[in-house]
Amino acid sequence: MKSDILSLMKDRGIDAVVIEATDGLSESNSQFVYFAGDVHVSKGRFVITQKGVTLFHGAMERDEAAKAAANSSIPITCVDMGKYKGQELIKKHKGNQLEADLEMLKMQLADAGASGRVAFYGAVYQNQSWPLLNRLAQEEVCEVVGEYTNDTLSVARETKDEAEVAQIRVACALTENVIAAAKAFLQSHKVKDNALMKTDGSPLLLGEVKRYIRLRMVDEGLEPNEFIFSQGRDAGIGHSTGTPSDVMMLGKTIVFDIFPRLPGAYFADITRTWCLGYAPEHVLQAYQQVMEVHAACEKAFTDQRLASDFQELACDIFEKHGHKTVRSEGPGLTHGYYHGLGHGIGLSVHEAPGMRLASYMSKDILRPGAVITLEPGLYYPDDPRGGWGVRIEDDYWHNPATGQFERLTNYDRELVVKM
Repeated sequence: MKSDILSLMKDRGIDAVVIEATDGLSESNSQFVYFAGDVHVSKGRFVITQKGVTLFHGAMERDEAAKAAANSSIPITCVDMGKYKGQELIKKHKGNQLEADLEMLKMQLADAGASGRVAFYGAVYQNQSWPLLNRLAQEEVCEVVGEYTNDTLSVARETKDEAEVAQIRVACALTENVIAAAKAFLQSHKVKDNALMKTDGSPLLLGEVKRYIRLRMVDEGLEPNEFIFSQGRDAGIGHSTGTPSDVMMLGKTIVFDIFPRLPGAYFADITRTWCLGYAPEHVLQAYQQVMEVHAACEKAFTDQRLASDFQELACDIFEKHGHKTVRSEGPGLTHGYYHGLGHGIGLSVHEAPGMRLASYMSKDILRPGAVITLEPGLYYPDDPRGGWGVRIEDDYWHNPATGQFERLTNYDRELVVKM
């Protein structure tokens, strides 16, 4: 949680953390969003020390910066970068942007009281960060700390407080509204020769369904993004987003994996598998096996077991039913159960704890406050009866107050959509 940042820094011997916002606010800069919230600060940086948090921002975005400070659960001091006279620095260094940026960064670190071991985060192009951080190190302004895995911010973000989870709950509820609307849209079409038909007599195409879903995301106040809506063989390829020209057909599996977020904030991640009209017997059997794994893992969730135990449990059940798994076959498997059981979710659609639900080597537990997905699936793209896939995904929070895992998603998991 955000309240853990200073203690994590102290434990790791980090004197200051710098988070850049060169690329604005987007999922790719979720580290900046973690402190800024849903505000538009397109260029700036946070500097965090044991003494406080400073947000350096541009003059055009001073009100947005003030909003970030006002809405923050921790005190933030806002500083207009205009005080450092950027244009004069460029003139001073004869147009050399690197030298000008370096001098400004030195002044900001000094003003924020940041020295010693400093860790750098945020969305910055590598071709820019590399020379800038090298110069800082060469001039001994500070010791540049690079945390490649298990870094301070990821560990803090791995657990969420009630305010963060409240936003995830809203994202999940709005996403479920979109799923319900998509189902109703499909059901509104007549059927001819096993194909869904529009009022003009032409077949309904998968791309048209996806366009409708995007509009519904906007209507619900969610940030639309790409999502998975794949049918038939595509549904048997875990991350296929679907073929827009496919005609929507009865009896084929549809894997619908949707993961929008609240504007500038937290994600939901929900997957449902549908068969329109009816489900072939082999698909119904696979669906029941996926739901067996889902129920067993949900029941087993606890912080008293290794996170990897849940993946082992999933493989135990799938292998019992004769399916190959990533455990039995290793990487490269293209059918059966070939992915991790779930991942963390928050300001990024995939974040810590991630590999802990997929790795058999992990010795970690799911700590109180963790928000995770549970998404077992089976995939057979080249089944001679017709390619298919089944995946069901829900989101969970390990509530620190109760010690229980709460399901945050409630939309029905029915396989067959009545037409």
